[in-house]
Amino acid sequence: MKALTIIRHAKAERPEGFANDFDRPLNERGRKDAVRLADLLKRIDPTVDWWVSSPALRTRETTELLAASYGYTKNFVWEMSIYEAAPDTLLTLLMQTPQNAEHVVLVGHNPGMAELVAGLAAGEPGRLNLHMPTGGLAHLTMEIFRWQQIRWGCGQLALLSSPKVIRK
Repeated sequence: MKALTIIRHAKAERPEGFANDFDRPLNERGRKDAVRLADLLKRIDPTVDWWVSSPALRTRETTELLAASYGYTKNFVWEMSIYEAAPDTLLTLLMQTPQNAEHVVLVGHNPGMAELVAGLAAGEPGRLNLHMPTGGLAHLTMEIFRWQQIRWGCGQLALLSSPKVIRK
């Protein structure tokens, strides 16, 4: 069994005033929510041993804040293919995860993150009308022994949370 936590980046500044979407930073609420997410992530077993994220500024900031609060001290994988990725691209990326990784955190963007969760849990990306807000976290247990075995429908959704729930 493998564990996968999928996180949509925290709340970012509005696109107006930024030259491109890639360079949008987190806003104040997003920074606070990223730190709060770490408290939730700390309660999930096993501990995180592999972390991969989009290099877009808002996902990079989410990853760095979350990981620092979590206590993750290993290196991150900054993967450009996550930015604006389709769920099939994300699935292929996960197949390349080192085999010794037991709990992977993937930080990225919608609609790819929500569609990936839906596909892993329900058998295909379009099967569930799943909403992942900014700062949303989905944790799945994967019925696989090697990451190359990951496929649509192999995950069991164990937790789905949002910053609104965590703030309460």
